[in-house]
Amino acid sequence: MGSLTEPRYRLGVDVGGTNTDAVLIRLNPVAILASHKAPTTPDVTTGITAAVQAVIAAANVPLSSIGCVIIGTTHFVNAVVQRSPSLRRVAVIRLCGGPDEGFGRNIPPFVDFPLDLRARIESSSPYFCHGGYQISGEEISPLDETELETIGAQLVKDGISNVVIAGMYAPLDHRQEVKAKEVLLRSMKLAGPSYTPRITLSHEVSGLGFLARENAAILNATLRPLAERTIYGFQKAMEDIFQDTPHTLYLTQNDGSVLSAAEAVHLPIRTFNSGPTNSIRGGEFLWRAATEATELQQEKATRTEPLVVIDIGGTTSDSGLLLPNGLPQMSSVTSLVGGVRTNFALPAVESIGLGGGSIIRGIGQDICTVGPDSVAHELLEKARLFGGDHLTATDIAVASAVHGVTEANPLEGMGDVSRLSDITPPMVNQAQSIMRQKIEELVDRTKIHKDDVDVLIVGGGAPIIRTDTPLQGIRRVQTVKGGEVANAVGAAISRVSGVMDTVVDTSNRTVKDAQEAVCEMAIEKAIGNGARPDTVQIAEVTMLPIQYVEAKARIVVRAVGELDVVAESSTEKLVSVIPDEEVYDTDTTSPPAHTLPPTDLHSYRPHIHNNQWIISPTDLDFITRGCKILGCGGGGDPYQEYLKAKAYLHDHPGAVRVISPESLPDDALVGWTGCMGSPEVSMERLENSECLQAHEKLMGVTGSAPVSAFLALEIGGGNGMVNLGVAAHYDVPCVDADYMGRAYPTMWQVTANVYGPPRGENILPGVAASGDGTFMIMTRSRTDRLIDKAMRAAVVEMGCRAGTAWRPQRGTQVRQQAIRNTVSLAWWIGRAVSLEKNIADKATRIIEAAGGPQSGAILGEGKVISVSRVLKTGHSYGVLEVDGRLSDGRKATLNIPFKNENAYVEAVLEDGEKKILAAVPDLIVVLDAESGNGLGTPEFKYGLKVVVLAIAASPRWTDTPRGMELGGPKSMGFEEVEYVPIGRYSEPRSVIDVYA
Repeated sequence: MGSLTEPRYRLGVDVGGTNTDAVLIRLNPVAILASHKAPTTPDVTTGITAAVQAVIAAANVPLSSIGCVIIGTTHFVNAVVQRSPSLRRVAVIRLCGGPDEGFGRNIPPFVDFPLDLRARIESSSPYFCHGGYQISGEEISPLDETELETIGAQLVKDGISNVVIAGMYAPLDHRQEVKAKEVLLRSMKLAGPSYTPRITLSHEVSGLGFLARENAAILNATLRPLAERTIYGFQKAMEDIFQDTPHTLYLTQNDGSVLSAAEAVHLPIRTFNSGPTNSIRGGEFLWRAATEATELQQEKATRTEPLVVIDIGGTTSDSGLLLPNGLPQMSSVTSLVGGVRTNFALPAVESIGLGGGSIIRGIGQDICTVGPDSVAHELLEKARLFGGDHLTATDIAVASAVHGVTEANPLEGMGDVSRLSDITPPMVNQAQSIMRQKIEELVDRTKIHKDDVDVLIVGGGAPIIRTDTPLQGIRRVQTVKGGEVANAVGAAISRVSGVMDTVVDTSNRTVKDAQEAVCEMAIEKAIGNGARPDTVQIAEVTMLPIQYVEAKARIVVRAVGELDVVAESSTEKLVSVIPDEEVYDTDTTSPPAHTLPPTDLHSYRPHIHNNQWIISPTDLDFITRGCKILGCGGGGDPYQEYLKAKAYLHDHPGAVRVISPESLPDDALVGWTGCMGSPEVSMERLENSECLQAHEKLMGVTGSAPVSAFLALEIGGGNGMVNLGVAAHYDVPCVDADYMGRAYPTMWQVTANVYGPPRGENILPGVAASGDGTFMIMTRSRTDRLIDKAMRAAVVEMGCRAGTAWRPQRGTQVRQQAIRNTVSLAWWIGRAVSLEKNIADKATRIIEAAGGPQSGAILGEGKVISVSRVLKTGHSYGVLEVDGRLSDGRKATLNIPFKNENAYVEAVLEDGEKKILAAVPDLIVVLDAESGNGLGTPEFKYGLKVVVLAIAASPRWTDTPRGMELGGPKSMGFEEVEYVPIGRYSEPRSVIDVYA
């Protein structure tokens, strides 16, 4: 029942590691009525109660006028980061096709967790169960209820109450997960009547991307008991304050929207990283409030352009971007929570070492520096103003006011200003100029277009930046009252969101119609989550065609709206009082896993023994990073194959070996395998040794002698890693070579085919394996191109992903036809990305690894302003548009058309001149400027900052008309593009030769 008085105010609370901030705000017209800081207490609740009571007393408003309390907290993420004893053991049940033929058995749950966290929360063993779906909607296999009942009894026997059920393609069809939960609950209650199982379903946690979703579900499950205790404490604190007055309690989510307290108990992970979002949105609210209170009223509150919000603390300045839709710009980097890889989108935050405590050195001299080191929380002891020995940015802010350079002294009445008498106005100007330049650079890294932007500076360190004179690239900069509690303000103004992430069938409707249907679903979800219907808008739409799959597309839609606050007559108790420790599951610690000391990457040397490169985990990491970059936008993410190889290496040290092509006897048989199908499918339906199965079937069908080694079909993407594991399984080495030198979209684009007959006799016979018992064998073809078409048609029926194996080659053929030292090239590139911190240095080192300036070039850099995509004949065609500068500094727009892989780069200069900078078969690489990692074409999205490189292709492609026919621009459908080499090819340095 609603309250008799229309709620007019909201109470926002931010629970940080040091302070708990509370604010009471009015939304219309916008205003802060009261704010308060209180120390965060060990039990969290006491600090919240003190802060909220102080705010209500200061505002002197009736409790009935407060519609809701919205809390943002780092409590749960801190528990994971700090490996809290409150974390509980978790059992994982995968619905993947069963324990014998199920997908993903070689990549078990927890496989990429940090070892200390894994030892704390992993149960004794995972359960690979029947169930799961294909992308088509068909079941991989039906659920086996007897199997689940047996597991339920075993879990009770083991004392494990926190369980994850993760089904393949559950976000598209969650019926199996829901049914499995029902069966499991029933069996666990039967086995332990007093038992309290908590079951997390993966589809409720996040969207497509199986491993990342399962990881997130595991983190959620381990936190469930802590969430019950903590949120019950929040609820109890509010009940003590509001008594019988109706009120509603919410928690803030990662995207700036709210979650009811009851939902947060079940899904605490959704609150993990709400802090940066609250800071960005809270700052914008303060900006709007200040705008409406001044002569800028005419500009009004509705923004049509992004706003940069900078939070300056004692040590760092953190900058984020609030988009016109009210949501923060999200990061392109895979989110890591406590070292665990998840698929939650987190705000893109840029940070620099500049804060109120930043130490200034060399003032008044030619070289003066500000930060990045800081006195931090010891400012009141170590700053010159307070008798310390360190000149800080805060000292400069005070000296600036003393000398009349700026008006207000931010620390009026504090410290002894005479201690700053030797700081002259020129010195003040020098230090302030450096700090302003740092902010200008930070803003430039944050904004997503070249035009000037509005900037808001919040946080306790805001006074160190002069805002009375223009800054480069900034239209208007402002600090506002209340900026020190921006996080709590952000919590108070949180909105409601509804997200739909699904795969649609477009065989009987247009993509536009399908997109509109998904938008309606997102709007309905937002309203169901508590949004006011008349305020809901579509904030974000992403459409990704599913490669090699006709009439399928993945559509992700986010709808947002204002919170429809109706104060409840009473808040339903979420849980009964929970003791500090549970009866069951109290032993959460396993013996700590044996860990090796971290590797010093700068001094690391690969191990070469008897002319064989013995692959280590460090080598695997380097090779994986390099394969992603050599994919040229395609080839799929190698991360899954990396995890599989790493797990195999852990159990079989020294088993993964690489040899030079020169080491092959002339008559040695060399196998080659690779995955075929959609990378999007590989994200969700995990591998099942399909390539190994395909090779075994090929050997059996042809009666071939065993192979002596394997090499990669393509070094780019996931296929660059596959044969390391296949070779290790057969206890033979992998050859430092491949048949593409990159990634290409079709099977006939291999150098073995360049040197073979046009009917593909160098490729066939071949086998495709589904991974769950289906095989396709092809022995002859009318043309080489028909091989790819026929095999892909079979792969679609296999669930749009399969492993393939092809006609083994003799050692002499490999040396004559393969591209040499490409595993080494991936290693050198991955090493460069790992060693360098700066994106410019990473890009330069990648070019050096490929042979230097004569063999490659940095073409330009900028921000993605447009991505168009269309699906044709199973391939994802599109154009990436980047607004930026060429390597010579000229402004230009870079257009990069792609067909699964990047095809060419066209520069459009300011005067309208167009110029082709690079084209296939040369390698065109798009790097994420935030991380330095290679970007696949499915990862292209608006606002990304990128660097574009080109690397010369092997003469295997460029030296013959046949090579250019199969690998040049025309092979990818770009008839009008003429190939001009980016440089002269340099054969990559062999790791074996360099380190032997």
